[in-house]
Order: sequence, then structure tokens, then C-alpha cells
Amino acid sequence: MLLNALGVHLVLVQSTRHAIDSYIHEQGIANTHHGNRRITDETLLKRIVELACRNGLVFRGLYMRALHRNRGRSSLTSGNFVSAKPVGIHEGIDHKLTGSVRRIDASGIRRQLAAGSVVYLDHLAHSPAGELYNLASEEVAAETAVALHADKLVLMGETPYCLDQKGGRISELALSLISTIKSNQNDEMKRRLDATERAVRGGVERCHLLGTGLDGAILTELMTTEGTGTLIASQPAASVRQGRIDDLPGLIHLLAPMEENGTLVQRSRDKLEAEINHFYVIEQDGRILGSAAMYPLDDRCAEIAALTADQTTTDQNIGTKLLKHVEEQARAKSLQSLFVLTTQASDWFKERGFVMSSIEELPENRQALYNLQRNSLILKKEL
Repeated sequence: MLLNALGVHLVLVQSTRHAIDSYIHEQGIANTHHGNRRITDETLLKRIVELACRNGLVFRGLYMRALHRNRGRSSLTSGNFVSAKPVGIHEGIDHKLTGSVRRIDASGIRRQLAAGSVVYLDHLAHSPAGELYNLASEEVAAETAVALHADKLVLMGETPYCLDQKGGRISELALSLISTIKSNQNDEMKRRLDATERAVRGGVERCHLLGTGLDGAILTELMTTEGTGTLIASQPAASVRQGRIDDLPGLIHLLAPMEENGTLVQRSRDKLEAEINHFYVIEQDGRILGSAAMYPLDDRCAEIAALTADQTTTDQNIGTKLLKHVEEQARAKSLQSLFVLTTQASDWFKERGFVMSSIEELPENRQALYNLQRNSLILKKEL
């Protein structure tokens, strides 16, 4: 309701997978799958229709209650927006009444969205011949997003995010890296990852994988930098790139608090503009989240400076990403070491391989510029 009130065009796709699994378990029915597809016979399809209709009615009731409570004016619209085709016999297996998406009526959905409606789809769809098929909700969602040229696809399930090899949360992932982490995921997440690949390759800019067990998960994911799930895009959402002149306003805003409290040396706009080619930034949604500069001191070493992250974000990896990028750039220039001068962040740099150094180890040109009044600690890292 809130997203719709903010002008976001919403298409909701129902899933009854867990309800179907529970029914199959309770009835002792053989749970037959081929790959990620459930084989649907006539008896099971009748039960799926009952579950989908019941869930649809419950959701409509909740929607009406929220609409009344918030004095909203939008309507919930369903229709024959999805047409199906049978999976048929695949790899020698008859999938019976299991289907896949044949076509999405994108123009029909857009008309409803333009009128302010929320479009509600389920995973049951008819073929042009009038036959009813059971489709995978993830496939319906992905194909609908592609057909609508959607900005985002949000896939929710019991698993809240993708896991790395150590069992930690992966907050963002480039499309090209999905195959490297898929083996660490459960079957539910693998299905969502397959749908995500289809959507992103089809032109959807970003896909978010979230958990249903966290209140406000969608708002937290979409409205905050750190999010709660896993964001997948064709390229990483917050990648490091070379600084540009048009970054100056965002860069000044980012550096100002650190300059005011004395953590960083103050730089005028003119100085930043003159030195912008030395800067690297992390940008997300047009906002500069972090910066670092690398100043070559001679043909063997460079100094890293102005390494900072937006204080309003809780993403602890921004500084590390920037540091790694600067190190990669230094190695590409055949430099042997990096220096950093800091008054407050020595422990952070030590944790990342820097060791205490001295003014005597600095190149002579940098020794001459050392500010004795700031009394900065000097650290060095061999590359």
C-alpha cells in the first residue's frame, strides 16, 4: 500500500508452493519433480486451484482492510494477463498439466497500472485452447518483469538471502557470479536464482531476493543502502570507478564531515577539481558512498588519501572495496608499496596489512610536505 501510494507500479505474483508441499506431505502423495518443475496431474491440479483461490481471497481481504485503514483509493486487479503452454514431454518425462509461460499481456497490465491499480497474478494460467496449467510462480514473475521492462523484480521466500561459502550473507552480486555461489544455496534459492538470471538477461536492471519472515523487508531493501537481502544486477550495484568532474558536489558532501572534525585535511573545490583524476569513488543510485585517492610519490610508491565512507550507511565493506581497488591500480602501475598518513584509523589499516613506518621511509618530496602539527601516523604496505 505504501509503495503504491508513493507512485510505484506494483505487480504481485502469488505463490502457493509451500501450501502445496504441505498438502502433499499430509496426504502422503508422491512428490514427483523433474528438475525444478513439479509434475501436475488432474487430481493435484484441482487441489492447487483450491489453494490458489483460497489464498487469493485471503489476500484480497487483507488488501481491503489496509485500503480502508489508510484511506487508499487503488484497486486490486486480476485478469487473463498470462497465457500458458504445456511443458509436455521433456527428457522423456510427461509433465502432464505443468505448464510454462507462453505470453504476457504487457499492454493490458500497463493499462491497469496507469489507472493506479495493483495487478495481482497467480501461477495458474490457461492456454489458447482453454486448458488450465500449473506454472512456477518464479517463472511468471520473471517473465512478467521482462515483458514490462520493469525496473526491479523482488522475489521473496523463506530463505532471506544468498549465502557465501562461510554461511554469511551476500548483500550484492553481479549476474556473472551467480554460477559460483549457486552450489551453496538451497533448492528454494536456486529456483529464485534461475528466475533472476532470466530477468536480468531480459533487461530487468535489478533483482532483490528477500525473506518473508522479516517485517518491512521490502522497504528496508529498497530504501536503505545496506538492505536486508541479496541484490543481483548485470553489474555490481556499488562498483568502484574513476572520479569525474560531475562527482564534485557528491564528493564535497562526503568529505565535509571528516574535514570539519579534523580527520581529513581540508581540500578546496578548486583543489578537488584539479586532483579529481587521482580519486576513485563508489556510487550507488547516483549517490557517492565512498572515496579514496592515490597520489604517486615516485616510480616505486604512492600515497593513499581521503579514504572515507558515507557515515549514514552501515555497509562496512565500502572502505575495504576502495582500498583493494587502489591496491590493484598500484600493482597495475608496477608500484611496490603504498603509504598512508592517518590520525585516527591506524588500527583499520593494520588489520588490512599495513605496518607502522616512519617519516624517514617516505620519499624526500613527501617528507618535505609532512605536517608536523597534525603529527599523523605513517603506515606502509608492501605490494
